[in-house]
Amino acid sequence: MKTRPFISNIELTNDGKLSLFFIGTGNAFTKTSFQTNLLLVKGKEHLLIDCGTLCSYAFENLYNGKITDIRNLLLTHPHADHIGGVEEMALAGKYITKQKINLIINDEFKKLLWNQSLRGGIQYSEEGKMTFEDYFNQLKPKQILKKPFEMYEIDAFGMNLKLFRTRHVCTKRDSLKNSQISYGLIIDDKVLFTADTQYNPTQLKFLLDKYKNIEVIFHDCDIKGFSRGVHAAYDELNLLPAEIRAKTYLCHYSEAVNTIDALVDGFAGLAKHWVYYDFD
Repeated sequence: MKTRPFISNIELTNDGKLSLFFIGTGNAFTKTSFQTNLLLVKGKEHLLIDCGTLCSYAFENLYNGKITDIRNLLLTHPHADHIGGVEEMALAGKYITKQKINLIINDEFKKLLWNQSLRGGIQYSEEGKMTFEDYFNQLKPKQILKKPFEMYEIDAFGMNLKLFRTRHVCTKRDSLKNSQISYGLIIDDKVLFTADTQYNPTQLKFLLDKYKNIEVIFHDCDIKGFSRGVHAAYDELNLLPAEIRAKTYLCHYSEAVNTIDALVDGFAGLAKHWVYYDFD
């Protein structure tokens, strides 16, 4: 992996190599690091991973782009810092670009997203009652694993994407069955992006053993550990083996990030916006 700085305008195409660009790297409450939403670019294709409440603002005010240029979307879970901008995308597609958003989503999450998050705001229009299909083209990943946790796979936009169920917000401790729907992502078998997750070293080891070509991990991290049991705490991640920490960048952090030194503690560093992460 190589890094290069953002210069002037956000890129939605490149020379054909996989590139990752964080629209933000913060948690739900930060304003300086925005929210952890991630843009993937490969050749003529792009895919936005999550679109939170600050995403469209960041596109226009930080990166000289427009959220209306995004045609392809994947959502990891239904918290506002990850889906808060999706209503805007849907309405912009209907009224401005006249195009539906291509959304990678399985049937279970699709039902929850529409009925519990989006329906209240965009169900009604001057044309009558709208449905999910009026705003989105569903691209459905195929389930490839049921145990020890669900996994799905899809080849789309020139990339291979594997979604794995994470343990994020649970009504019963350590129970995926009783947790909010939430997914992490493996991209082209090179990058592991946890999205929001509790500390789960057993799952991490399983994935790294199964997909041995993973070069880099971008891992959810609560610096102070206030949301321990919802997000992975920094002191928990410090317990990971040195070889895993060495390829792990931390993201979804708070303003308290200036109280730690991830490099000194053996991590690859902090994920940053304004930076492209390029993979051969």
